[in-house]
Amino acid sequence: MDRLLLLIMAASGLSAVSSAAGRQYYFVYDRKNFTEAQRYCREKHTDLVSVDHMEVMKILNNTADLDQMVYSKNSYRAWIGLSGNSWRWSLSDPGFYRPGETDFRRWYSDEPNGGHSLKVCTGMNPDGYWFDTLCDYTRYLVCSEVRGESFNW
Repeated sequence: MDRLLLLIMAASGLSAVSSAAGRQYYFVYDRKNFTEAQRYCREKHTDLVSVDHMEVMKILNNTADLDQMVYSKNSYRAWIGLSGNSWRWSLSDPGFYRPGETDFRRWYSDEPNGGHSLKVCTGMNPDGYWFDTLCDYTRYLVCSEVRGESFNW
């Protein structure tokens, strides 16, 4: 299925729209810890992004304005909606996902490393690979807004 990708400017930053999927992605270039990021995304949009298949990851990687995401030697890292010891998506409504999508993972080869019992949140690097880290760190965030008949509220 062909998907149309449009770039638009939004108040919270650059966003990508995948019209076939009924999803819109917002890059928020304001650093927050995981709890603040989740609260922000739920208030302003639907939730933190669920990167549930490769197409979403590619859209995010091709859309992020990396110049606005530099803040340290660990630059360009952003929160996504995967957290908890059981690694579940923040957006938990099963009507959002197609079969197998809740199991999609793109961890670095040594992740999740579980080196600390508090490492229960997931960040994504610009190469699309994920890492687990302390939820208290501040990072940029990626929110999603979900619309359409296939999404059950």
